[in-house]
Amino acid sequence: MNNFDILFYSSPSPMWVFDVATLQVLEVNDVALTEYGYSKKEFLSKTIIDLRPKGDIKLITDILPQIRSHHTNFREFRHQRSNGTIFYVEIMSHPIVFNGKEARIVVTQNIEDKKAIAGRLKLTQRKLNSILETTSIGYLQVNRNHVVTYWNKAAENMIGYNRKYILGKNLWDVFPETLGTDFDVQYRLAIKKKHNKEFISYFWPLQKWFAFIIYFVEEDLFIHFKDITDNKVYEGKLLEKIEQLKEVSYVNSHYMRKPVASLLGLTGLINNGIINSDEYKAVAQNIHECSLELDSIMHMVNNRVNDEYRYAVSPKMTSFLLNDLLDEVITGIKAHHTTHAILLKHKEEVSCYGDEQSIAAAIKYLIENAIRVSPEGDKVEVCLDVVDGNAIFAVKDFGESVDEKILSRIFISFAKKSISKKLGTGLAKVLDTAFSHNGSIWVERNKIKGSVFIMRLPIPGAGVYKRDDVSIFSEHRGPGFELNYDEALPCAVLEWYGFHTLQIIRAGCLKLLSLISHRKTGYVLMDSRAVAGTWSDATDWVSAMFFPMLQKAGITHVAWVYSTGAFNRSSTDAIIAGLNGTVTVKAFEDAAAAIQWLKDQAAYKPE
Repeated sequence: MNNFDILFYSSPSPMWVFDVATLQVLEVNDVALTEYGYSKKEFLSKTIIDLRPKGDIKLITDILPQIRSHHTNFREFRHQRSNGTIFYVEIMSHPIVFNGKEARIVVTQNIEDKKAIAGRLKLTQRKLNSILETTSIGYLQVNRNHVVTYWNKAAENMIGYNRKYILGKNLWDVFPETLGTDFDVQYRLAIKKKHNKEFISYFWPLQKWFAFIIYFVEEDLFIHFKDITDNKVYEGKLLEKIEQLKEVSYVNSHYMRKPVASLLGLTGLINNGIINSDEYKAVAQNIHECSLELDSIMHMVNNRVNDEYRYAVSPKMTSFLLNDLLDEVITGIKAHHTTHAILLKHKEEVSCYGDEQSIAAAIKYLIENAIRVSPEGDKVEVCLDVVDGNAIFAVKDFGESVDEKILSRIFISFAKKSISKKLGTGLAKVLDTAFSHNGSIWVERNKIKGSVFIMRLPIPGAGVYKRDDVSIFSEHRGPGFELNYDEALPCAVLEWYGFHTLQIIRAGCLKLLSLISHRKTGYVLMDSRAVAGTWSDATDWVSAMFFPMLQKAGITHVAWVYSTGAFNRSSTDAIIAGLNGTVTVKAFEDAAAAIQWLKDQAAYKPE
């Protein structure tokens, strides 16, 4: 028995040989006879076409050129047994010369079981897809390159982006607003540690809270999320109600005690007949004054309890033009305030997606506040502009310039949201509106006359999507900082520019740490001259978290160049005041003096 006989007749798989010219079967093994139900004589009388169902004959004629080629072929076909049963096979055919004829040897494998399993898997997949497409939970799948490969119907409804614009795009190109947020941190931790993650994160373009679960399936990352905004709003309202009740209790126990005690004493004098007729008028006057005081306190309590703005339901997010909203607010103010001209300046149309009602209330408060603080003035300037993807709204009054103590008090209020209400509920509302839109608010003081209140509102890509019904993703405008290394000093130089969120500040600071770890310097120049706005929401993190990391990295001296903006200067002062470590930090008005100081420190050699 030669090698062919061993391979062919002893094979556990069905095999046969056929003539590539006539397609006639030339030889067949016993396993094939058993599988197909023919005698050897019957099998040898057939062509390979006869082994196929009638509906598949054209397929054979179409691939004749491949059959008569000199390549090994791998294919999947339907074959037919002698009893008419149709089943699926995988075949491998290889060109040979058999008894002097150009032929092919064929090895087949029955894949009916495999097909059945695949069919069941396909059915299961269809059922799973149906579940994923009808559930109220959002599902998102990304591959190892952070490319979105699945985005279900619930995700479309919650976020607003249609899947045809999402699929195939990088996650961070679609959602640049999440860079540096809790979602970004947890997402990267899940990848780094290959652990499942459960967390809650705020998505500011929609002003919604989401509960996330991230988990791995092989190399892909699956993320499912649920909108929990109503729960968070209710939780916040409940906590504020508790604080409100504490305040009411304090008012009852402190402010009300005096007038109530006075009234009880005065009415006691009358009831006990202690006063004479000549004293009734004086007592009545005292009772009237105590009643007015008590009425004033009751008004204060009622205002606190019935503050509709602070306990509003979830914000109604809409697309609108800030220009139109501004015109509408100013028209309403002009109807009630005739003492001041309101001069409106805006350069371009500014589209926005957000809580139109709260933004309108914030704008109204800032304009009316400007009128109130400048009674001797006759005008208020209102400006609207777009800078680096941010809507900048500024209100300038022409009253007395804000002094340093009041400016410092306002800065502390903005930096510590928990005490912002001490400056009044109106300003607290403005601050809430700015923060909920991932924006900020600050004050610039004119040295001669007047002040400017400025509110920054980032413009998310969702606004464009909602207005035009297409997903044009918001552009990531750059990090807001530039990091270099000065070989001459040597020192790391971190130049900040534009507007900053806490996420951008963290990113810049962490990049600085990375540079320091490679350069091994002890000196840093922080240049804030080109910064606009405030760092009020980052002061605690920079002083309590970042500077200890700088100290651990070996930094000994930091020269910090002030911004020209009063609020950012206050941010720098607050950061320096909050330091407890060994890093020496000094603030400067100009970069030249800061650089010279660093050179002096580097050159100093203690004896």
